[in-house]
Amino acid sequence: MHAREANLSLKGINKLELKWDDVSGRETIEKEVLSELMPCSDKLKMLEVKYYKGIEFPNWVGDPSFHQLVHVSLRGCRKCTSLPPLGRLPALKELLIQGMDDVKVISLESTRTNDVTFPSLEILRFEDMSSWEVWSTNSDVMFPRLRELQIIKCPNLSDVSLEALPSLRVLEIEGCGESVLRSLVRAASSTTKLKIRSILGLTDEVWRCVIVNFWAVEELCIQKCDEIRYLWESDAEASKVLVNLKELKVWGCKKLVSLGEKEEDEDNTGSNLLSSLKKLDIEFCESMESLCCPNSIESLVIHWCSTVRDVSFPRATTTTGGGGQNLKSLGIYGCGNLKSINQLSHSTHLTSLTIRYCEKMELFSDLDQLSKLTRLRIEGCESIESFPNLHLPNLTELEIVSCKNMKAFGDLQLPNLISWSIWECKNLESFPDLQLSNLTMLKDLRIRKCPMVDASFPRGLWPPNLCLLRIGGLKKPISEWGNQNFPASLVELYLYDEPDVMNFSQLSHLFPSSLTFLEINNFDNLESLSTGLQHLTSLQHLLIDDCPKVNDLPETLLPSLLSLRIPYECPKLRETCSGRGSHYWPLISHIPWIDITD
Repeated sequence: MHAREANLSLKGINKLELKWDDVSGRETIEKEVLSELMPCSDKLKMLEVKYYKGIEFPNWVGDPSFHQLVHVSLRGCRKCTSLPPLGRLPALKELLIQGMDDVKVISLESTRTNDVTFPSLEILRFEDMSSWEVWSTNSDVMFPRLRELQIIKCPNLSDVSLEALPSLRVLEIEGCGESVLRSLVRAASSTTKLKIRSILGLTDEVWRCVIVNFWAVEELCIQKCDEIRYLWESDAEASKVLVNLKELKVWGCKKLVSLGEKEEDEDNTGSNLLSSLKKLDIEFCESMESLCCPNSIESLVIHWCSTVRDVSFPRATTTTGGGGQNLKSLGIYGCGNLKSINQLSHSTHLTSLTIRYCEKMELFSDLDQLSKLTRLRIEGCESIESFPNLHLPNLTELEIVSCKNMKAFGDLQLPNLISWSIWECKNLESFPDLQLSNLTMLKDLRIRKCPMVDASFPRGLWPPNLCLLRIGGLKKPISEWGNQNFPASLVELYLYDEPDVMNFSQLSHLFPSSLTFLEINNFDNLESLSTGLQHLTSLQHLLIDDCPKVNDLPETLLPSLLSLRIPYECPKLRETCSGRGSHYWPLISHIPWIDITD
């Protein structure tokens, strides 16, 4: 009665969402309620039904009179045993069916011989259909415009009998049996983007039968397919069936040993191997032993493949080139057994190189040949003991982090270096401070937690255009440096790890008047900020962190501040600043951005 009184059919509704609660209801009443909630067929464009408790849908759901309806979503209708006849909706473009536990068969049949079923549908998604077993159709004219199909977590689906899907471009299958994959890739021969995840029963033999249909695939993503050991038998096979592949990502395939089972090219020139591939991404493949990369790739990522020992490119020749000559970006993370990368010196177009947590990696002695390199990051590489001479005219960013056995730098000629970070290199002794004044483009310098570095930074050796400096935790305390001739360009200063400083008057000589941002971090015994900062008339941002004994602020500077941060680790100062009745509140309440919370 209430549903009838709502008179939805008389209202100009274009979007309708109907959601049932968790209270049990009688299936017959639920159908009658939904029947009475029929909206105006001339206006409705979007319909979402959630947790409907009826066994079947009323006739209006799917009626072709709803000629404006473009989006339908049926979620959690767990008692329904069949789908409504949605294929007759003339304008339907997107359909989502999720969590219909009692549906075992989906039969999409035309009512008349010449009817086109789902004439406008572009996106179709089935998800969490635990009992679904059969998907069939009697129509040759179905899904003429379908471009994206997703079947997610339908573990019992085994019988798929669809005709061709001529417009399909994106296919995603997850948590289904291998028969679903085999059936759909045959029907969708024009698919350009394929993503598969957790396909049950997908062995090497089954995969070989599937891959022959991939001639149009440009992007291929394979995740958690644990039975596959090789993606192709030979390079020649891969080059024939993956002629258009541009991006390949393999993630979490536990038994994958290498991409190819064998190489037919005895000279390892690899001139025909996946010549269109541009991006290769291998992650969390714990059995991966070797990786031979096509010369065509421009981006290579290898993450957390702990057993990989060899990464190589086909041997360079005078006729075909080689050695990764097209590579522009290389990132290797968490490959503890990898020592080196063969032929990398031929990667003359490489602009970004990142190596992280590769304990056995030995730094390349021929880095100088990578003349176009703009970004270099080395982190957690314990086998690196010294840094080679670097003559890289285009390098703008250099980062050395947690290389605990590294002791010294070689000669550095980096005329365009903008950002340089050295962090947690516990055995680093030699820091090229005498070369700093030659780095005329350097704006950002960070050196911290290098307790063996005995750099006192004599006057006049700072980069002339330095804007930001983060420094602390060195062998010689900052408080013992003496006067520093910082450039006038320095506006941000971050000081760390000074346990012996009690008053800022000990450091006043370090603060140039040009500063607009100052952070004080981990000064265990610092008590007072009221002296030593008075001349910082341009200061706008003050951050005090992990200074448990600080109990005052530089009152003369507070009027010009735009931000003030005092975190939990500064309990005394927080107490004097928190609340309107506190001592400092009248002096800081005008500051636009204040953080004194937990």
